[in-house]
Amino acid sequence: MKRKNNRRAKPKTSGGNVKRGAPDYSRLSSREKDAYARSVDLIYDLRNGEGPYSRLLRKHRLDSRTARRHAGRYLLGGKRGRSVRASKTDMLVRELVFPTGWGDVPQLVRGSKAASKLSDYYNDREKLLKDELSPAEFEGKWRGVRVTRKELFANAARILQMEEADVLKLDDLYASVGSAE
Repeated sequence: MKRKNNRRAKPKTSGGNVKRGAPDYSRLSSREKDAYARSVDLIYDLRNGEGPYSRLLRKHRLDSRTARRHAGRYLLGGKRGRSVRASKTDMLVRELVFPTGWGDVPQLVRGSKAASKLSDYYNDREKLLKDELSPAEFEGKWRGVRVTRKELFANAARILQMEEADVLKLDDLYASVGSAE
């Protein structure tokens, strides 16, 4: 006759260290946001071949632990003698200015592809303001284009009016909201 086992089964645990994801950007302190922005700049410089990882850490005033905390999954290599490199794209949050009908407003933008698209928009808007790009070409290229689920402002006549009213003062895409060097 079989005996009935009255013992409870032990809950299964991971048994190891729990790896947490990147911290939520909205919960970071201003000091941590500054380190986060420097980590984003580090990724950018690694992609563009500005120098080796150790020199870029010094340039951006970061240690390896902080860089890995903020941009960990986008820093590849670095183990067993391999050099650290950046992934081709990322989904890191950036504080950028976003074009609207009443001017450029600060907004959080997620991802390097979205930031690049926004940068291309501002380059074309600058060409429009310098008469290097016609209003029809600008509107044809940017009408209906969305970045972070919001449509880019592509009304060329209104953009030219805002320029005359001196509303558009954008020297650098990151200048008004991001970390400065």
